[in-house]
Amino acid sequence: MPRPSRLARPAELAAEGAGLLIAAPLWVWWAVWKGGYPPAVFLAGIGYLALAAVALQLFAPRSRLAGAPAWSLAALAALSAWTLASLLWAPDRGAVEVAAARQVLLLGSFALPLLWPPSRRALLAGVAAVPLVAVCGAVSALGGALADPSSLIDGRLLGPTGYANASAALLAMAIPPALVLGSRRHMAVPLRAASLATAGALLGTFLLTQSRGGLVALALAMLLAFLLIPGRLRLLIAAGLVAIAVAPALGSLLDVRSAAVDGGDVEEALRTAVAALLTSTLVLAALGAVYAAVDSRVEVGERAVRRSSAAVGVALAAAALVAAIALLASGPDVSGWVSDRVDDFKTPDYAQLESESSRFTGDLGSNRYDYWRASVEIFAEEPLTGSGAGNFIAPYLERRRGEKSTLYAHSVWLGSLAELGAAGILLLVGFVAALAVALVGSARRLGPERWIVVAAALPLAYVLLHGSFDWITVFPAVIAPALALAGAGAGIGLARSDSPARGVRSASVAIAIALGAATLLAAPLLVAARLADRGAVTWPSDAPRAIADLERASDLDPLSATPDVRLGVVAVELGRPALARKAFDSALERDESAWYPELQLGLLAASEGRRAIALRHLEVALARNPREPEAQRALRRVREGDSPDPRAVQRRVLRGDD
Repeated sequence: MPRPSRLARPAELAAEGAGLLIAAPLWVWWAVWKGGYPPAVFLAGIGYLALAAVALQLFAPRSRLAGAPAWSLAALAALSAWTLASLLWAPDRGAVEVAAARQVLLLGSFALPLLWPPSRRALLAGVAAVPLVAVCGAVSALGGALADPSSLIDGRLLGPTGYANASAALLAMAIPPALVLGSRRHMAVPLRAASLATAGALLGTFLLTQSRGGLVALALAMLLAFLLIPGRLRLLIAAGLVAIAVAPALGSLLDVRSAAVDGGDVEEALRTAVAALLTSTLVLAALGAVYAAVDSRVEVGERAVRRSSAAVGVALAAAALVAAIALLASGPDVSGWVSDRVDDFKTPDYAQLESESSRFTGDLGSNRYDYWRASVEIFAEEPLTGSGAGNFIAPYLERRRGEKSTLYAHSVWLGSLAELGAAGILLLVGFVAALAVALVGSARRLGPERWIVVAAALPLAYVLLHGSFDWITVFPAVIAPALALAGAGAGIGLARSDSPARGVRSASVAIAIALGAATLLAAPLLVAARLADRGAVTWPSDAPRAIADLERASDLDPLSATPDVRLGVVAVELGRPALARKAFDSALERDESAWYPELQLGLLAASEGRRAIALRHLEVALARNPREPEAQRALRRVREGDSPDPRAVQRRVLRGDD
C-alpha cells in the first residue's frame, strides 16, 4: 500500500484556503518593503490578485454568498467605484488614480477570501500567518536599524514601513491573534509556545516605535478579545506570561529613545535593547512551552471554565471600579485634568513632545486637531462629493492653522468624509456594519469554535481603531491582511458549490474582471512610478538619464503631476529655467490646486525680469498655501523689486527651513 506523501497535508491546506492564503506572499513582500505604500510597490499586487482571481474562478468552488456577507462586498465595491468616480471633480486627478488603485487592491484582498472562503483549518492557518508576516517585518526593521542606527528618527524605529506609527500597526495588529493562539488548550504545545514567543517579540519591537496611538488601539483590541473570546482565563494567563517576559527588557527598549533625546549612544542602546528582546523571547518560548504542556494535561470541567471566565470578567470590572473609586477619593481635579488634556490636544507643542525621553508619557500634543477641524470644513464646503480621493493636502493647506502639512486627514473616517463626502462615509460605515453582522453570523455557525472568527477579526478591529486617529490604512501591509482575514471569517461556514447561483457567479466574475481591468490600467502607472522614483534620485550622477526617465514617466501617466514636479525640481537644481518652466506648467495642467509649481514659476519669471507675471504666480501660490514662509518671503521680496534665487528657495523648502 503506497505511503501518503508528506506534501499531501500542506497541499490540501493550500487548496482549502486558496482564496485567503494565496495572498500571503504579497503580505510578506509588503511587510519588509516600505509597507507596500509606494505606488511602485503596491501596483504590482493588483496584477497578482487578478491572476489569483482567474485561477480561483477556474478551479476553486465558490461560496453561496447572500445576506450580510454579500452586502459587505457590495458596499466595498461601491466605495471603490465612488473613489474612482471622484476623477470627475477632483483637481488632482493623479492623486485620485493612486487612491483608486489602492482601493481596488483592498477590494480584491477582501473579496477573494470571501467568495472563496477557507475551511476552518485554513482560516486557522491564515490567523497564524499574520503574526509570522509581522515577524518578517520586525526582523527587517531591526536588521536595518542595527546596520544603520541613524535610520532611527528621535530614537523611534521607523521600519519596516518608513513611518513609525504604520510600523507599530503592522506589529501590534498581530499581537492579539498570536495571544489567542497561545491561549487555546487544544492547540499543539510547540505552536502555543511559538505563538506566545511571537507575541512577546512583536510587543518588544512595537515599543521601539514609541507609538502612543498604537498602544491605545492595542489596549482596546485586547479588551475586545477578552470580551468576545471564550476562555478568558487562559487568554489572561497568556497575556500575563508575555507581560512578565517582556517586563525585564522594558527599560532597555525605552532607553533607545532616551539615548536619542539626551545625546547618548543610540547604537549601543539599540544593541542592548535587541539583545534584551531576544533574551525575553527565548525565555517566553520556554515559559510558554511549560505552561502549554501543563495546561494540556489538566482537565477542567466545562462548568469550571464558565465560572473562571465569569470570574475574570468580574475581576476586571472590579479592578476598574476600584481604580475609579481610588481616583475620586484622592480628590484630584478631574475636570481640570480633562481640560488640560484637551488643551494639549488642540495646541500641539512638538518641540516639547520630541524632547520627552518617552513619548508614552508625553503630552497629547499633535496636529490632529487641526487636520480634523479642516476635514469637517472641507466636508461642509462639498458635502456630497468631498474634495476627491487623495485630495486632502490642497484644501488643508488653504485652511491650516499650524505649521505642519500633511497628505492625509489622520483618520479613516474623517478622511473619507473630507475626500469622498457623505456618499463615501456612508459606504464605509455600511461596509463595516455589514461585515460586523456577517462575522456575527459566522461565529454563530461555528458554535464552540467561534473564537477562530474572533481571532480573524481582531487585526481589522485594531486597524480601524488605530486608523481612527492616524493614516495607517493607506499601507497595504497593514490593511490588506486585516481585510483578507475578516473577509475569510465572514465567509467561513457558507455553503460552497462548483455551480453557485447566478448572482454569486456574477460577483466572482465581476471581481476577476475588475482586477484584470485595473491591472491593464495600472501597468503603465507602475512603470511610470518606477521611472519617476528612479529619476528623482539619479539626477545628481546622471542628469540626462534622470530627465529622460521623468519625461517618460510623465508621458506614461498623463494624469499625475508628480513626474513633472520632480522634473521641475531637477531642472531648477541644474539651472535649466526653460525645462523647469515647461515641467511646472505641465504639472499645473494636471493639478490645478498645486502651490509649489506656482511658486517656482513666479521665481523664474522674477529672475527674468517679468515682474507682473511673477507677482501673479506668487500671489496664487500664497493663496493656496497661506502659511508657507517661503511663499510669503518670495512675494514680499518681488514686490520690493528683488529677485530671489529659485534654487536657494527650493532647497529651503525641501529642507523644511523657515
